[in-house]
Amino acid sequence: MWTDTTRRQFARSGLRLPSDLTDAEWEVLEPLFPARSHRGRPPVWSYRQIVEALLYLLRGGLPWRMPPPDLFPPMTTVQHYFYRWRDIGLWRSINHTLLMAVREAAGREASPSAGLLPSAKR
Repeated sequence: MWTDTTRRQFARSGLRLPSDLTDAEWEVLEPLFPARSHRGRPPVWSYRQIVEALLYLLRGGLPWRMPPPDLFPPMTTVQHYFYRWRDIGLWRSINHTLLMAVREAAGREASPSAGLLPSAKR
């Protein structure tokens, strides 16, 4: 149930778009991303801008070519990083880290000690 406290705590006011990350959310995610390479041309787009473009596409269920060009990096840049991060297992790592944090916040052990699998036998 929403209370005045939880409304303030989870408010998304002040964001450019509802799919954007709050500063607190980005602080949790930022350390999980790989360090930028110091070789070659300096990056034009921050990881946060790329992640927010991905969240915009996911939230709206939009195809790659639909993000507004004046708000987000080029579609090819977003797509490149998405696939690169997928290939190095970053999305799996983020999911696992967030799952452990939620379990600890709920007062449980970060990793379950046992699991139940349904049996096909009757």
